[in-house]
Amino acid sequence: MTEYKDSPKPTPEKLTKELAEKFADQLTALANLIPGVEYTTDDILADTKGDRVLLDKWEHSLVLLENGEPIAMVMGYERASEGNEQYPTDTLYVCELAVKELHQRRGIARELLKAFFERNNDIGMKNTEIPLNYSIQTNSAEWNQYVIDLYKSFGFKERSTKEYPNRVDVVLGVSSKNLLI
Repeated sequence: MTEYKDSPKPTPEKLTKELAEKFADQLTALANLIPGVEYTTDDILADTKGDRVLLDKWEHSLVLLENGEPIAMVMGYERASEGNEQYPTDTLYVCELAVKELHQRRGIARELLKAFFERNNDIGMKNTEIPLNYSIQTNSAEWNQYVIDLYKSFGFKERSTKEYPNRVDVVLGVSSKNLLI
């Protein structure tokens, strides 16, 4: 485990499509650390998911490199309103957050999310004029409570649940003005 006392902490950087292509296998492995999902490199590099366009994904996402290799990432995109309780307005949707196992439990996810929110508060959403809102959807199971608590520590509130055949997800949201960073 790397300690950062005597050396500078790595700084998150914008995850461009070029960086994603260069590190596609490593980013896919990171994403596959998220319980209950299975990603391919095509999924990571995609600009669409089914019929949903992942608007400005490469503008909003961040990666954390250490010694030239990805150790963490947070991906986000502008998600259009679905006009329902889960996604009532356009939102900046946090779709993937993952930290390499060797680096977990060191506050990296919190620092990466903080950088993500600060960056995106500065740049805003590119495809809408409404105030910036963030959303996240994650498994509501008890084993995932630490992830839910992480988002709640930034001011996210439960908006609704979404049921699937094999799980129930919780949808959380926060406006940029209520974000705790």
